[in-house]
Amino acid sequence: MRLINRIVGVIFVLLYCLSFSVAFAEEKTAEDKDFLKVGNIVLTNLDINLRVQELVPMQLSFHGGMKAEKLNQIKEQAVDELLTISYKALYAIDEEIAVDSASFDNEWKKLLSKSKNFSEKTQPYLWNKVRAGLYRQLLAKRAEDVVVNDRVKVSDEEVSSFYAENGKMFFQPKTYTASHILVKVDPASNAEELQLIKSRAEDLLDRAKAGEDFYNLAYYESEDRSKFVGGSLGTFHGGQTVAEFDEAVKSMQPGEISGLVRTMYGFHIIKLDASEEARQLTFEEAAPKIRTQLAEIKRKKLYEAWMSKLKEQYPVERFDQ
Repeated sequence: MRLINRIVGVIFVLLYCLSFSVAFAEEKTAEDKDFLKVGNIVLTNLDINLRVQELVPMQLSFHGGMKAEKLNQIKEQAVDELLTISYKALYAIDEEIAVDSASFDNEWKKLLSKSKNFSEKTQPYLWNKVRAGLYRQLLAKRAEDVVVNDRVKVSDEEVSSFYAENGKMFFQPKTYTASHILVKVDPASNAEELQLIKSRAEDLLDRAKAGEDFYNLAYYESEDRSKFVGGSLGTFHGGQTVAEFDEAVKSMQPGEISGLVRTMYGFHIIKLDASEEARQLTFEEAAPKIRTQLAEIKRKKLYEAWMSKLKEQYPVERFDQ
């Protein structure tokens, strides 16, 4: 049964590619010149331009305002990406890896729902180009899953061994959980305006120190987006906030409310909700990160070896433009 499915899949790929080739031969315009050929896949100027449009989602007419150097960089990126997709698609065809029609139809419908700029009747050549490009992308993704992603396995023993040898890498610095009230200061404020702003901040500080609910005070009086969660800044470690804020928090004890702290943003009133001393992460805490890290190393190694073989297997021919 599996053999029959594979044969059907290969026939679908060949018929799909053949239908596109026939359509292109009949409808290709003189302006759409061949750009390069990789294996038996020919990429034209239109293929490149369509990819550029994906990388720069704006109308071609607007590209006139873009610097030529930047546009050339984007074009080079488009060519590189299309080459990579073509390598993988060619491998999929040679190895009888297929994309089922239902999956393609589903992705095609998604693409059409996002674009109303062309139709099968008025622009059949463009229509077929886009369909062929989408199919190659799906074919390339399927091949990468089979050859690379599905083969990446990280055992529990590998994770345990890595932690034993590199446990010191997984160190959590001291963390702070804090809330604040911000009274903004406009850099253009004069001395009189600054004094009024500072007086307002001092009044809020007095209310906070007197025991007024900090959450409510921040919600109604703070001028920072965190006001909507009672001024909460969540948990962070040293160096993740501006220097003045950082130094203030380091000198505080949980439950304490700071004095006025001036930063580039204005006056802050800080409440330190909790802190946790620096410590090494346990194996259970570090294991997910280690597994992800080892999987990425394996994936990169498999991917690079695969791409190196594909580039040798499928030569690239560039045409004069």
